[in-house]
Amino acid sequence: MRFAAVAVLSIFVGCLSAQTDQTETKSTTTTTTVNLAGTLVDQGCYTTRTQQKETSSDQTSSQTTVTTKVVTECPATTTTTSFGLLTPEGKMVHFDDASNTRVVEMMKSNKVWSNDIKTHKPVNVRVVAMPNGDLMVIKEIK
Repeated sequence: MRFAAVAVLSIFVGCLSAQTDQTETKSTTTTTTVNLAGTLVDQGCYTTRTQQKETSSDQTSSQTTVTTKVVTECPATTTTTSFGLLTPEGKMVHFDDASNTRVVEMMKSNKVWSNDIKTHKPVNVRVVAMPNGDLMVIKEIK
């Protein structure tokens, strides 16, 4: 009888051991940051407009297309509240509200930026940011 009890107990412990072998699931979230360099601009007045004119002639059967690209860049000033970053490739990057507030604070405290603004020079910056939809959230600005 004792042998039977030990055998039943061994089988029971074996079944419990098999049932408690569960895998643990871990979830990790990764955030992607990007490094950007460019010139701070006033996002409120920055525009890009492209115009096209087409001319055609019946006798020579030629068609001429003239494309004119008009870009208005607005430098950042001490009164700017909505900033963008114009990259060397011509891409415009927009910042979220919190990032704009951060840039305003930097404008007030950074003497180099203040001097650049007073002498009408572009304010060149380097930004580490995270994409958030169409906007960038600044993590670090230099």
